[in-house]
Order: sequence, then C-alpha cells, then structure tokens
Amino acid sequence: MSENETDREPGLTPLVSPGDFVGLPGLCHLAAAGETPMLASQAVLFSDFMYDKGLGMAGRERIYAKVFRTAESLAALLGCQASELGFPQNVAQAMNMVARSVDLPGGNVVMPQWEYPSVMYPWLTGTELEVRLVRSPDRLMDARRFRDTVDSRTRVLATSLVSYYTGELIDLAEYRDIADSCGALLIVDMSQALGVGNFDISLTDFAFACGYKWVLGTHGAGIAYCNTARQPDWQPRETGWTSAAWVDADVRDTSLTRARDGRRFELGNPAALCVQILGNGIDYLRSAGIDGIERHVRALTDVLWTELEALGMRMLTPSDPRKRLGIVAFEVEDEARWRRGLETREILAWTGDKRVRISPHLYNGMGDVWQAIDAVEAIRNVVGKG
Repeated sequence: MSENETDREPGLTPLVSPGDFVGLPGLCHLAAAGETPMLASQAVLFSDFMYDKGLGMAGRERIYAKVFRTAESLAALLGCQASELGFPQNVAQAMNMVARSVDLPGGNVVMPQWEYPSVMYPWLTGTELEVRLVRSPDRLMDARRFRDTVDSRTRVLATSLVSYYTGELIDLAEYRDIADSCGALLIVDMSQALGVGNFDISLTDFAFACGYKWVLGTHGAGIAYCNTARQPDWQPRETGWTSAAWVDADVRDTSLTRARDGRRFELGNPAALCVQILGNGIDYLRSAGIDGIERHVRALTDVLWTELEALGMRMLTPSDPRKRLGIVAFEVEDEARWRRGLETREILAWTGDKRVRISPHLYNGMGDVWQAIDAVEAIRNVVGKG
C-alpha cells in the first residue's frame, strides 16, 4: 500500500446523498459499469404509469408526453436535438438496424478485437461485410493500428467510447479523423461514458447506449442517436407502425412515408415506463452537473488505479489518467473467488472476462474507494496463499 492508514485524508464525500437511492446507504456499491441502484424518486413513476394507462386515449397522450420530455432532457445532456434520439430496447437492436442498412458487398467494418458483443455480433450475421478486428497485446486502443487496417472499402469504424473491458477512454476526434480518412461511418457505443463524462456526440454518425448503467435507468430502454447533419437521409431496413406516418385504414395502400427522426429506432411503442424511469435518472444527473460528476469520479478512480497498481495488481486500465474515466479493471485468474471475496466484505464490484472491474459513481466517496483497496489487498493475500 502506498499510503499508511494514518496518512489517509477523509477526502471526497459522495457528490449526492446516498439516501436518494434504494438500498444504497451503508453499502459499498462500486459497480456502476454493470448496474446502478435505482433512485427512490423513481418508485412513484410506477404508480403514475398505472394510473395513466387506465385513462384511455388521454392517458396514452400523458404517457408519451413524458417520453418526449425524456428525449428533451437527454438532448440537453448530450448537446443534440431531441429529434435525433430514439429509444430502442437496447444497443444490440439499434446496432443491428444500422448494420443491415449499410450492408454493401465487398465492404468491411473495423473494430477492436475485445469489443463488446452488442457492438460486434450484429456485423457477423446477416451482412456481407468483412469484419476486421484490430488486435493489440494489451487490449488497448492504438490509433496507428486502426489507420493501418481501414481502406477505401471500409464502410464503418465501430468502437466503444469507454471500453467495458479495460475502462479505456478514446479520443473521439482521433477516431473521427480515421473514419473520415476512408469515408466510413463512426459508430460509437457510449454505454460506459454517458452519465459520467462529457463528450462531443456530434463527432459520431451514430451513438448508442444502454439505459441501466451510469444514466440511472433500467433495462428495456436503450438510447439511439443519429447525427442528422452527417446522416440526413439514413433509414433502416426495418419499419413498424411508429416509425412511419399514420394512414387511415380506409385509404391505406402499399405506399409508405417513413419517419425522419428518432422514431426510426422505434418499430413499435417504446418501453414507455422504462423511458420515464430513464428520464428521471437523466434529470437527476443534470441537476448534479455532468462536469462535476466527471471531476468527482475521475478523482476517485485516480486513487483507485494508483493504489491497486501499487499492490501489484495486473492493471488493464491505462496508466494515463486522460485515458480513463469511471472504470478501473485488473486481471485475475479466479474471478468467482474474487467476487465471493468482495461480496463477503460487503463490496459490490463486477467480475467477468477474467478480471475485476471497479466503477464508482456520484454516490460514492473516498471512503468507499479505500474500503475496496483494503479488500483487494486482503483477497490478494489469501489468493496468493493458494
């Protein structure tokens, strides 16, 4: 340990009250990159939705007015237009829709070998595009490798803004430049960045995120962004009743007028209750201030990385503070044993891919960080004894 117990300062307290979250007070929750706890304020949304759903057409109008307010709040957070946003079920659904829309024989899509399956798998099935995986021995992004891999037939450069695996934060402008060098789309999974960091979404052609991590939502409501300045005419192959103009039954024929806004990602009714919960979480983040959240989380993860590296952990997360945001990850051989060890010590982190991933959010303070560091040292000592 690089600091003695007596040298520790109280440091940062949580940016918000842990009491705002269900079940959080007294719990060392460091798993925001996997699941965040729900806000207590979200409980009333369930009963409100039940009430609205029983009000017939007027209730339907109330429900979707709240969905639109979520889009407006999310647009304010991202710095885009609400009309550029849609709410598919998840990232994989949105990625599949884009993949099939740019399926051109002889083309290729380039992405990291360690990319999340929701980004990778849609390109492996149902398209004729060659999938080129950029490899790196440390599983960290190397712009030069990407420049060497793309060519005139590259249709898409796909990557996460923050890697779920290593926690690495990429320079969006750099990868925008690589995509532009070959005329490719830049498609970004922002699941591990949205809600914890500030970034320029206008650099992407498409950006997607799940709703149940840093943005304090739940499953069932994903986030899809289509940059209308870069892709004014994009349309998916798929169409449903909500993504096309309504035509009354007595004059309906085989013609079709497609939506030109975020409804392109909503083939039927979006998961309205889930979207409303997401909106509540986004409002909460905006009230705390995204710049303040980013500074807070970076301060916590900087201490985490420094102390875990000093313990001799095999770090996956980059050493450069500019290349990390909310995730600190290290390799382990027995991830199940590490999970048990952390949970026995009342610490919630995340394991998988032969690693431990620790991810604080705005409800954490430096006390949580030191509790995790002490636990890692204790578990390491036990594991080291076999």
